[in-house]
Amino acid sequence: MTIKKVLFNSITISLPKNMVQFLLGITLFWFLLGVPDIFLTLASLTAFLISYSAVYVYNDIVDHEEDRNDSEKRKWKLVAGDMINLKRAKILLAIFIVAGMGLSFFISKWFFLMIAAMLFLNLLHSSPHARFKKSLRKTAVNMTAIEFLKYSCGWFALTSDISKFPFWIIMAFSLVYMASYLIYKFKFKGSIIKGNKKMFAAIGLLGAFSYVVSFLQYGFPLSMILLIVIPLSILLLMKKIDIEFHKINNMIVIEYLLLPVVIISFLVLMVPFVGQANEKIANTIDSYKEIVVNEIPENIMEPVTNLTDGLGKYKTIDDIQSEIETGIENITNATVNK
Repeated sequence: MTIKKVLFNSITISLPKNMVQFLLGITLFWFLLGVPDIFLTLASLTAFLISYSAVYVYNDIVDHEEDRNDSEKRKWKLVAGDMINLKRAKILLAIFIVAGMGLSFFISKWFFLMIAAMLFLNLLHSSPHARFKKSLRKTAVNMTAIEFLKYSCGWFALTSDISKFPFWIIMAFSLVYMASYLIYKFKFKGSIIKGNKKMFAAIGLLGAFSYVVSFLQYGFPLSMILLIVIPLSILLLMKKIDIEFHKINNMIVIEYLLLPVVIISFLVLMVPFVGQANEKIANTIDSYKEIVVNEIPENIMEPVTNLTDGLGKYKTIDDIQSEIETGIENITNATVNK
């Protein structure tokens, strides 16, 4: 095996992307809850990267015959590119699952369950029996769920807190990533979009809503602006020099350019004058929000307030688990008493 294949294969090309996605949750934890535990961060990152590497090995095993017919994929696919044989690939898959899941078990039960859920959803994606990735709609739903777990698992590796969990930021990132995957996987043409207008309209509306709520709610308006301006500038430049986005080599370059922006857009707030500018924008938004809320009729605001208060009683995932267990126990006792 050549050095190029060791450095450029299914697993290694995805490590930077997966690392950035994991670190988003860590970064948001840092800003919203405080400085993260370094040892716990490194241990959970390691567990995540090892576990998730199994996804690429499994996909290469399942698709190795099909991939051999693609000259581009043969350059970086593990089995199709003859980097390892099928038997060794299966052994490597088992090692990644056992080692990654074993380590994640010692991080926390919620982190372990999230890793298990990600592996299961990826099984649905690649399995020759489920084969979700052959369906545009199944891929859209399943990939959004996978990316939501990936972007948020860093947060839940450190805490079970859900009261300050930035749900809409995570949702916005998940939808953007899912859309970029669809562009690569299905090599989008106008006919595909026209044939699935409702689905793409729903994705667009949910994405826009997630972004707007994130902009208004979490106190990072300047970061949210940068997350639009910088990637758009890069993509427009790519389009101007006529880069085909669906090709794997080009997708890797684009990912390596765009993904650091995810973290940089938040970390830049630590620069004093940038942080002050962000705070001023956030304060201005809060003042306008207060004016708007005061103008909304009470009969419209009441259901929203009730919903917020209802969700607000849950501070951690453990609170939800406790209430579910209590509910099950009450139902069981009622059944027995009858």
